[in-house]
Order: sequence, then C-alpha cells, then structure tokens
Amino acid sequence: MEKKFKYGLIGCGNCGENKHLASYKKFPDEVEPAAVFDVDMGKAKALAEKYDIPKVYSSYEELLADQTIDVVSIVTSNVTHAAIAIAALNAGKHVHLEKPIAINALEAQRIVDAKNHSGKLLMIGLNNRFTNAALFAKRYIDEGHLGSIYHARCGWTRRAGCNVAGTWFADKELSGGGPLIDLGVHYFDLTLYLMGFPDPVSVSASCYDKIANPLKGQEVAGSVMLGKNKVQPGAKYTVEDLATGFVKLDGGASVSFEFSWASHIERETCFTELLGTKGGISIRDWGKSIKIFTETAGNIIDIVPQTIDDSGWGENETRYFIDCIKTEKTPLAKPEEAVKMMLIIDAIYASSSLGGEIKITKQERI
Repeated sequence: MEKKFKYGLIGCGNCGENKHLASYKKFPDEVEPAAVFDVDMGKAKALAEKYDIPKVYSSYEELLADQTIDVVSIVTSNVTHAAIAIAALNAGKHVHLEKPIAINALEAQRIVDAKNHSGKLLMIGLNNRFTNAALFAKRYIDEGHLGSIYHARCGWTRRAGCNVAGTWFADKELSGGGPLIDLGVHYFDLTLYLMGFPDPVSVSASCYDKIANPLKGQEVAGSVMLGKNKVQPGAKYTVEDLATGFVKLDGGASVSFEFSWASHIERETCFTELLGTKGGISIRDWGKSIKIFTETAGNIIDIVPQTIDDSGWGENETRYFIDCIKTEKTPLAKPEEAVKMMLIIDAIYASSSLGGEIKITKQERI
C-alpha cells in the first residue's frame, strides 16, 4: 500500500475550505488531512471539527514544525504568501500556493529561489489551466492547428461584482492590487500558457477606480455596483476597479486585456481569444464555451468541440499535484511562469501610475 501524504491547510476561509480542502478530501487513499491553521482560531477549530481533522495549530510556524506533515495549501491574504511559502519550503513541505504567487515579482522570485533550494515541489493554484476546454485548447495549439499565434485578447469583467470593499482585497498593501491581481492572474496566465509563455517586453496600461471606491462620496458608496457588502467607516480602498492595456511579447506577439470588478456592461464575462495564422480559438465563461474559427475548402468555418463537463476543475488541479508529488514530476503551472506574470502586473501598475509605456528588460525576465 502506498504511503498517504499528510496534509495541512493554512487559511480556513472560503477558498481554503471549498477549493483546497474539499478537493484533497476526494482522494482519501492518497491524502490524509491532518492539521489546520487560521488567524481566526474559532474558524480553524470549527473547520477541524466539521471535517474531523485532528490538529489545530495557533500559528503557521507550529504547523510547519510538525514533521509528519508532507504537503500544505497556503490560502491566505496575498501579502503573506511569500513569508509562509518560503517558511514551508524551508521546512521541507511540498506547497500548493493559491494565486497570486505574491504581491510583486521580487517576492515571487524569492519564493522560487526557496523552492529551488529546498528541492520540494511548488505549484501555484491556477485552476483555469485544468478545465477540459483549456486542456483541449493546449493540445490543439501545440499540434499546430492555429499556426503562428500573433495576438490574443483576454479579460474578466463583472457588472456588479465588487464585494470586497472593506476587506483586505481592497487594501493594496495587503492584496497587491484589485481585479488585475485577483481576476486577471487567471486569464492572463491561461492566455500566456496557451501561447507558450513568451517573455514580456513592454506594457502600456491604465487603471481606474471610478465605480467601486466607496470612499469617494455618497453617490458612489451607495451604488448597487458594490453588491451586498457593507463598508465600515474608515475602510481602505486603495486598489483599481478596472485595469486595461496592451502587452508586447518577445517574438512580436501581443496581448490586450481588460479586468474589472465593477463596470456598466451587460453581464459578467471571462474569456481568452487567440489569433493565429491558420485559425483562432475562443474560450469563454470558465471553459463552458469553446470555439475554433478557421477556413477549409474555400470557406470560413466555426468548430465547436464537445468537451465534457468542467465541474471538477478544482479536483483536476489537486489530482494533478498529488500525482506530481508521487512521481516527482515538475508541475504544469511552473513557479517561474508566475514570476513572469508578476513582472507584467508590476509593469501594468507602473505604466498606469507614470502614464507611459514600461519596458521589461532582459535582466528582469526569468
């Protein structure tokens, strides 16, 4: 019988419970949830009792000192990712780190350095790579059916999806940014992954906080665009509610993007569209829709692949990471690619702040 991996969860919020823990519990023959930690001890104890997890620690350091723990999920505020991930790797744990890898490229690189030094596996929680639509698209593109990809568009825009005002998500010091770093990481990563993750060369971007910022006055603060969230007096809102721009990539390809928590649009949508010399491909709405646009026999045609249901993408991601640990295989979502992603995000915020194009030098690239 194969050894079971003992699993620790650091961060017992919604994503920690319903994505990470719930997925790991679907593999009882391979993984045993053994310990939890959250800064809210009551939340950690309640989760442990609900799922019959034997150990509740009062600090993440205590959990990481438990030599019986083999693998941990880190599902905490973005600003804490670097410190906890580095400590976990140094403690000899395999790490499943929820996106984004960190709040900037410098901290992301420190995590990668710790991973390389430790010899342990590190995978970033970029679950959109694991939808059946994405898996199909990657194979289709790698087989050459789109030809040379020269441009892509990606986005995730919400109409009234800013439920974060008054939480750490809205505090740039804790989150690193707004919808760009929260939503954008997912579809930027998927787009670049499908393109082979070329190096970024330059960025031109603009970021706005025209709708969701509750500190700008009663007119905006009372907007239904904030959803049902109740904002406390003195709450911080130091992030954007929309980011848009253009990225040039090594080799000449480009990506345009738009990510928003609150916009006056018809409905929420998320997508990536890639344009190649032989055809194009579109993935929309969390992988529920995928279409190919090409030409054959003198006519333009649309192809709709019949991919299977994608309700298990979180489970797919976890199953894949468990397999990586068992076989010592390098994870698909390489941490080095997450550093590239953070270089782009850093440049987007810098471009918006300075009002011009930001070059990403070869020395900065991974």
